[in-house]
Amino acid sequence: MRQQLVQLLYGVSISSDLDSGNVELAERLILNAVLDGLEIGRAGIWLLNKENTAIECRLLLDRENGKEIQMLVLPRDAYPDYFKALDTQRTITAVDAHTDPATYEFSESYLTPLNIGAMLDAPIRYKGKMIGIFCCEHIGSERHWTEDECSFIGALADLYGRALSAQENERINAELERANQHLEERVVERTRTLEKTLSELTEMQEKLIEAEKMASLGNLVAGIAHEVNTPIGIAVTANSSAKDKLSEVDKLIQSNTLTKAALIESINHLNECFKISFTNLERAAKLISDFKQTAVDQSSLDLLETNIKDYLENILHSLMPLTRSHNVSVNVNCVDDFELITVPGALSQIIMNLVNNSCVHGFVGRQDNQINISVNIDEAQGVYLLCYKDNGHGMDTETLHKVFEPFFTTKRGSGGSGLGMSIVYNLATQALQGEVSAASSPSNGMTVNFKLPIKLA
Repeated sequence: MRQQLVQLLYGVSISSDLDSGNVELAERLILNAVLDGLEIGRAGIWLLNKENTAIECRLLLDRENGKEIQMLVLPRDAYPDYFKALDTQRTITAVDAHTDPATYEFSESYLTPLNIGAMLDAPIRYKGKMIGIFCCEHIGSERHWTEDECSFIGALADLYGRALSAQENERINAELERANQHLEERVVERTRTLEKTLSELTEMQEKLIEAEKMASLGNLVAGIAHEVNTPIGIAVTANSSAKDKLSEVDKLIQSNTLTKAALIESINHLNECFKISFTNLERAAKLISDFKQTAVDQSSLDLLETNIKDYLENILHSLMPLTRSHNVSVNVNCVDDFELITVPGALSQIIMNLVNNSCVHGFVGRQDNQINISVNIDEAQGVYLLCYKDNGHGMDTETLHKVFEPFFTTKRGSGGSGLGMSIVYNLATQALQGEVSAASSPSNGMTVNFKLPIKLA
């Protein structure tokens, strides 16, 4: 049974339907895998509405009767115990759906007419939030769901999240395409209008270049800023818990049953909630501040006097959401109070690209991930040696030889552009007027060495 489930899961994971951007194709693919893997008669995808007041059926395949069902709605107020179970965001394993505390409410209206004896509901999460469930319905008597079956459904729920991400990417790409087309149309229109005067044409070109730069920068900041959702989400959860506790206290007060012990416990709970909320909101504010500074730096190629250690630590702090999500510890070994005259925006982009490359390529499927950055000063030669090293998967000789080539990527079709390391090379050799080299071997991580001038002219 386990082998069959693994094969089905693998087949779904490699299907192009998941990454096509057509979520309807992905839904049918996944639901058919559910029906085949669990050998059940009915399976459906249900999504919570925006108000969280009901759950709506996206698609339900009834193989037992050869039907497809959509647009069913289950309101929260009609099935309070079921929604209470959903709110725990855990898998519901109803061996006997007629008696299970989470599903008994459906017995008369839904389960009995359809001869459903057991149910398995697995939460669907997207961007860290539960958005709905996979509902698996067993026709006949009760059924004991195995751990392998629960894991199988949970993995398919994760793959559905991947399909939703692909759909969103398609939407974003379409919007960008429309924006680019619109921009091109504007360029043509304005060029025709201003081509009589060379100075006016030059001015327009400069404006377009700046607009392009700002658009790219805006996309970067938008892509990083979504990481702020984690501390904000924790704060929201803490505030929600505090609200619930206040409601409990209010009920005790109204019933004149509030004891001193209960009051003390409630105060302690509220203090803890407020502490968690305050800490995480502070963290979110710091992240936003760091992202803003990084964006300001990357928008400019101006020469600035920069404390190398402080600047590296600031960049890495802005990347904490990325490194934390990949279980990465970062160590910086650098002398204190050493000032460079350099282009900080270029240095910032180099470090960000290297860290992202490590997380996306080097640390996949690993734990205990490490990044070490060391800086050694050679004042006699007027250079500093920056060494970036991770302990990831590494790469073979063939891949290493192509690592700085534009558009070379081992993640083609999975979001890799192939420009990250090429940009690192160009920034190091042009903007920073230095040298860069890379060394790696399978299972031995990746090392990138830079030789850069202390003072740029």
